[in-house]
Amino acid sequence: MKKTTIESEDLYPHPSSLDEDIYSSLCDLNVRPPHFKGKTIIVSSSYHKEITGSMAYSFIKHSYDHPRILMSHTENIGFIEAPGAFEVPLTAKLIIEKFKPKQILALGCILKGDTNHDEYLSSTVINGLRNLSLEYVIPVINGILTTNTIQQAIDRAGKKYDKGRDFAYSSILMHKIINKINNE
Repeated sequence: MKKTTIESEDLYPHPSSLDEDIYSSLCDLNVRPPHFKGKTIIVSSSYHKEITGSMAYSFIKHSYDHPRILMSHTENIGFIEAPGAFEVPLTAKLIIEKFKPKQILALGCILKGDTNHDEYLSSTVINGLRNLSLEYVIPVINGILTTNTIQQAIDRAGKKYDKGRDFAYSSILMHKIINKINNE
């Protein structure tokens, strides 16, 4: 896979650009031993890192009523990068089985190419995420972008359409539904 670097003022920064104290409070499996039980885990493709990082940043920012106090909340979020979108479902499955998080946010970006490869890949990844959600009965928020162009991906991942915010709201609503059903 050819790695690309995307630069756009329309994107949010990668979570690693957060204040050092805030980023270090994210439980990063790539850096140190995890303590994921009961947490929200972001499983993000490292391919198109600027796109997935923008969505992760926005998700973190919008996951709580008071985003200005991120420091006290990021300890409830874990972050791990898989090599590509295809590897996101397996990484999520391993995390779910070992650490029993309260939810997964799966992030990736699959762009249309010259062949139908994107269609097969998108379908496989999204079906895998759906299956995880049903098998383990936890929310697995589908943050896999499937776009025709890099500009469409920037628009969706960045400030124009802000899909990270949408994923945060989906997460909040899913937990309200789960709590309501479990308490009745």
